[in-house]
Amino acid sequence: MILKASVRRKNLILLIVILLAFTFPKHPFGQSPSTDSTKTLSDFLKKGELEFKSRTFFMSTLNEGSNRDYFALAQGAGVDYTTPSFYGFHFKMGGYVTFRLAEYNLLNAENEWAQNRYEKSLFDIKNPNNRHPLAGLEEIYLAYEYKGLHFKLGSQIHQTPLLNKNTNRIRPNLFQGLNVNYNYNKWKLSAAWFLSEHIRGTSHSFSSSNSFGVYGQGINPSGEASNYRGHISTSGIGVFGAQYNLDNWKTQAWNYVGENVFNLTFIQSDFKLKHNNTEYKLGLQGLYQTALNNGGNANQDFTYILKDEQSFAIGGKMAAKFIEQHEFSINYLGISDQGRYLFPREWGREIFYATQSREAFEGYGGLNAYTLKYKFNTLKTGYSLLLGAGLVDQPDIENKRLNKYSLDDYYHFTIDMKYKFKNYLKGMSIRFLAAYKKEKHSASMTFSEKHNKVNMINLNLIIDYAL
Repeated sequence: MILKASVRRKNLILLIVILLAFTFPKHPFGQSPSTDSTKTLSDFLKKGELEFKSRTFFMSTLNEGSNRDYFALAQGAGVDYTTPSFYGFHFKMGGYVTFRLAEYNLLNAENEWAQNRYEKSLFDIKNPNNRHPLAGLEEIYLAYEYKGLHFKLGSQIHQTPLLNKNTNRIRPNLFQGLNVNYNYNKWKLSAAWFLSEHIRGTSHSFSSSNSFGVYGQGINPSGEASNYRGHISTSGIGVFGAQYNLDNWKTQAWNYVGENVFNLTFIQSDFKLKHNNTEYKLGLQGLYQTALNNGGNANQDFTYILKDEQSFAIGGKMAAKFIEQHEFSINYLGISDQGRYLFPREWGREIFYATQSREAFEGYGGLNAYTLKYKFNTLKTGYSLLLGAGLVDQPDIENKRLNKYSLDDYYHFTIDMKYKFKNYLKGMSIRFLAAYKKEKHSASMTFSEKHNKVNMINLNLIIDYAL
């Protein structure tokens, strides 16, 4: 009964948001929120900002020689409304609906998710038989701005190198809590504390404690299946950052605190130098992570990170950009073999220099990743292209202490093409993404260890429209 009541409340709020789109059809929207100069509430609300967004997503995974291929088609649509500013305050609320249009091979004979890794997160990963439209809230928060100070209180998108919205499916991650930013000259300081999260690919919010392990838990250092889901004790997620920007130099430092679980510090510095028609870029990344207390649970059989576990990593980038359109880069990431780098995949997608779509480095220690990238981008045509080729040298698959997800060395290739329409179709964009992963050592993994991880290609076609 509680769940049904919650769903009804969400649908009611969503209906109200959608009705706002048609309440004032003779008045223009799309204005930036401004200080109120009206006499009635109706006039005030009509000066707000209304945004409609739509996403069509087709995804298919083809596994080599396994007769276990998948595809899925989903459609999402949503509306956001932001009030004008009133003495520095404004309010934003939005709703979104996702439709499960078509699929192949996603469910097994017991009507549970098959051994599917990618497509199911277009829908509700916790309820494979839910074929009803998924209605839910997007951002809904109260914000305040005064000079360089800005805060948000409520459900919001938060974007950092590790904890972020992760919008590579239909809906983003949304974090519930307080976020404060302060801009001063070339500095930007930020502090946030989140108590819960609406995780991408789910239909409701999870407390910070219950957000661990929603996507999967892998194995623990003793080689047994991890069992920390529902056993982690934490009062929230803290995210603290400092960014410093000069014309040719940008440095950012972030500290992530999973209270009672772990502390992780991430630093990145990027430098660029232009000579004639060529721009040279250098980048350096580093992180250091330690467990807090017992890593989330005094019983180490149920903990997220072992109480004495720690890890560090370093990444680098060298790039050259020609004629403001073509960029070639060499990228690297190395993780120490002292322990595993652990950061809940439910909290976002890691943004390392060596990162490529459809794989993460989280869960491993003793790892070396090498990636070559080529980027082409031109503002005149709205077309962009990203090509990537990488080698990921994993810890030995039998090294359970450092290999959380039982994956051996592999090659990783990606092609990512985007086009933004202009004129009549302005606001629409189309993206094609293909990722191919190939095992480096044949027969080093079992069939189940390879399935949806290597010797496979993942295809994506995404159409976005916003107005």
